Amino acid sequence: MVGRSLWFLLLFCCGLVQAQAQAQPREVRYFQVDSRYAYRTRLLQLILDKTREQGEFVLRPTYTQVTQDRGIQLLMSRKIDVVSLPTTVERERDLLPVKMDIMQGLLGYRLLLIRRQQQAAFSQIQTLEQLRHFSAGFGSQWADLPILQSNGLRVVPSPQYENLFAMLEKGRFDFFPRGLNEAFREQAERQLTRPDLAVESDLALYYPYPVYFFVHRQDEALAQRLRQGLQRAQLDGSMFKLFMHYHGEDLAKANLPRRRLFQLRNPLLPEGTPTPDTHRWLHGLERSR
Repeated sequence: MVGRSLWFLLLFCCGLVQAQAQAQPREVRYFQVDSRYAYRTRLLQLILDKTREQGEFVLRPTYTQVTQDRGIQLLMSRKIDVVSLPTTVERERDLLPVKMDIMQGLLGYRLLLIRRQQQAAFSQIQTLEQLRHFSAGFGSQWADLPILQSNGLRVVPSPQYENLFAMLEKGRFDFFPRGLNEAFREQAERQLTRPDLAVESDLALYYPYPVYFFVHRQDEALAQRLRQGLQRAQLDGSMFKLFMHYHGEDLAKANLPRRRLFQLRNPLLPEGTPTPDTHRWLHGLERSR
């Protein structure tokens, strides 16, 4: 009788331990923490919130002081769980993409950080060919570096993001292409330390550059949860509301409809990649022109 009672006690304890393990929130680890990624992190929080029936979660920044290439390696070795990156053939081969453009085409629009004293020279540029006479600074590990190079732009690469601002200030190159959502914030953050830097007022670049969440190739469960959360956030309007909360002010400042826009080819896109849908926010800008 004692043996039987002990057996039932063991079964009960095992069941209790299993239930507690299942109730533990899943850690979702990521490495992209600086202000460039604030919207993407908040969107990740939103879509995980919208799928809570699939389990509780804890977002945890991990390995935060690493390069983009190192972050991808951390994901492939399952030391982190998710990254948000522009898509390429290589990334879709090595990682599992959630194929919904979380930036709604915005990252493909590039403004130029320049030295203030060069504004007059940039205002004279009327064609892409004329822009090719100027040199650009860019991250040596960023996926869109070959896009600039394949379109004939002269590029000075650097592996360190912060170094590029110092290099621009010192005249190592003439302009630093930044996402429309990045340029004004980056200039404002460095206004005291690098007051000579400014956002160029007349030009913009564009290339199709959709940004996806990526997970480990074997983490289909997380990919499916992110996909479902994004679909829900799109349908109820909360994704666009969040998008405009983070980017509306920059869109107004950029005033894209009055800029001379130079379109570049993107040879890195996987075959069949949908054209980024910019209609919802860009149409509003054009109507208000």
